[in-house]
Amino acid sequence: MATTIVMPKLGMTMTEGTIEEWLKKPGDAVEQGEGIATISSDKLTSEVEAPEAGVLLNITKEVGEEVPVGEVIGFVGHEGEEVSETASTLLEEKEEKPEALSQQAAPKETVDPLMNQKQDGPNRKRRISPAARKKAKELDINIATIEGTGPKGRITRRDVERAVEQKEVAVTKEQVEETVVERPIKTSNMKGLSAMRKSIAINMQESLANTAQLTLHRKADITELIAFQKKLREEADQNNIEIKLTITVFLARAVTLSLLDHPEVNTHLIDDMLQQYEAVHLGIATSLDNGLVVPVVKHAERLPLGSLARQIQGVTEAARAGENVEMSGSTFTITNLGAHGIEYFTPILNPPESGILGVGTFMKEMELDEHEKLQTMIKLPLSLTFDHRVLDGSPAAVFLRKIVHYLENPYLLLL
Repeated sequence: MATTIVMPKLGMTMTEGTIEEWLKKPGDAVEQGEGIATISSDKLTSEVEAPEAGVLLNITKEVGEEVPVGEVIGFVGHEGEEVSETASTLLEEKEEKPEALSQQAAPKETVDPLMNQKQDGPNRKRRISPAARKKAKELDINIATIEGTGPKGRITRRDVERAVEQKEVAVTKEQVEETVVERPIKTSNMKGLSAMRKSIAINMQESLANTAQLTLHRKADITELIAFQKKLREEADQNNIEIKLTITVFLARAVTLSLLDHPEVNTHLIDDMLQQYEAVHLGIATSLDNGLVVPVVKHAERLPLGSLARQIQGVTEAARAGENVEMSGSTFTITNLGAHGIEYFTPILNPPESGILGVGTFMKEMELDEHEKLQTMIKLPLSLTFDHRVLDGSPAAVFLRKIVHYLENPYLLLL
């Protein structure tokens, strides 16, 4: 009997995923554990693996379609084996049955008129998923005008969204033609946002719309920190200790200690209620090929420098590999653009946090020492964005100064 392939649950909050790409087509041989499709949620992208060896018999969901967790997206079985009508439509019947029962029991005047019409022609009954029906109702779209692209002409949520897009394009075109005729702008390609990109867009827009953000800039002299880092790396190598002591690790430790010294920054403002945390849960902004995620190091205040380094390496590598890693609950975030040569920038708050630290690239500067002699200093640009509803400029500046103090006195990071 054919084995079902279902939409997996990538994270605790995931309710549906999007089919990004089918890596195999019906009829292709597959090995158990081999990737057969790429899916994405609002935070992660991952591959769906074949549950057993055999042949990909059938695909029930198309690229771009949003599928609830646990719903069947395809079948794997033996070559020549047929997927029964019952098996391939079992989930559809399960979704449609409650609605049919509800319509049977409803008063006559509330029954959908499409139910009593012929099953062919323009007024035929439409197969539509519950998610698509809900979306059509929200957007006030007549499902009779939508052509379904799902199995057996079933209307999917993506079909509804596509109908809205086409309607908006038509309206916009009509308005332009009525007002002024302009030279058309040529476009090389048009495509919709990925699930991850849409999530980032929504979060960033909400962050700017719902907070009062202000950014402070200053540099830290990390000349001694660089020497300290080199010394620790040498000690680790001599003692066969595998550890990745990056500048981000020292920054994370400095931020953690500063948050313990200034707990008013380690806060969330939710519904006019300010929640202050004793624990420090650090978000480490991590860039991916197709977006940005913020894996979280929980209880950074409990971790000495070495353990903190391993935790940061672990969560960032897992995030880049598309593995299931904690992405929520951070109380403060660090984002680093130094590798791209950026000096100062204005990071956007990661809601509902009250602060985020942006880190730039190393800068060499010549300064006079206490003996009036020129010396080369290594400076690190820092950009602190904070929510002015929670903090005023002065305490925010004191907090940033504290971070600089720890970076300029690196031995304190071990205490």
